[in-house]
Amino acid sequence: MKQTQHTRMLFDAVSLNRDGMTVLDNISLALPAGKITALLGPNGAGKTSLLHCASGVMKCSAGRVLLNEKNIQSFTPLALAKKVAVLPQQSSLNFPFSVEDVVAMGRYPHSDGQVSDREIIHRLMDILHIRDLAQRPYTALSGGEKQRTQVARVLSQIVCNEQLDIYKGSVLLLDEPIAALDMPHQSLLMALLQELAAKGLTVLIVLHDVNLAATYADNIALLKAGRLLAFDSVSEVITKVMIKQVYDVDVDIIAHPKTGKPLVIREV
Repeated sequence: MKQTQHTRMLFDAVSLNRDGMTVLDNISLALPAGKITALLGPNGAGKTSLLHCASGVMKCSAGRVLLNEKNIQSFTPLALAKKVAVLPQQSSLNFPFSVEDVVAMGRYPHSDGQVSDREIIHRLMDILHIRDLAQRPYTALSGGEKQRTQVARVLSQIVCNEQLDIYKGSVLLLDEPIAALDMPHQSLLMALLQELAAKGLTVLIVLHDVNLAATYADNIALLKAGRLLAFDSVSEVITKVMIKQVYDVDVDIIAHPKTGKPLVIREV
């Protein structure tokens, strides 16, 4: 697959084998700059593994991942951290750092100065409704509060000022970030991602909520059993045929009365 001037990250015939099993099978996918791509599929489809290849955590068994036309494996950890921010499904952090200190960890790859860092950190904490938790130990938080803290941390890694401008060429990888969030904060996060994408950020987000993906994503990639079945605009991918093929469930699809986006309704 050729990379165009609008492509930020390119998966070029990526395969991944683990313990003698094929986890990813010849995935070619071009992520556009400034767009949100939702990665959907059933459990075990390979979604998290694809994010691991994108972040450089795992090395592809075949193929390559390019970031701004450069092989992801050629970056030093610090250089990669300046361009790619990753939110995994679960955080292993189990030390009572303050919430503010956890968010500040995202600023580590950059050297923009303490005043600038603090402005970015506080702005994101305000947006994600955790400013009042600033000095609370991370280990004392609820699941949703921990998740919002982690989201603020990864966003602080790619936001370069208080106005939420982003570092040029940045990519954000999110693995089920809404799992622990209530409905208002799910909508808040997705709208914030749209705002950052409009500033040039490239987002790859793993979701299980098809309707949330249809509402906020620009493009959707469907994975099943390690293979890419579809990658296109929301209206082209969210169809009765594709949902049946990927999830083996029968659905009806109507146009959302306000947005016009596809709305998936499970048949009963």
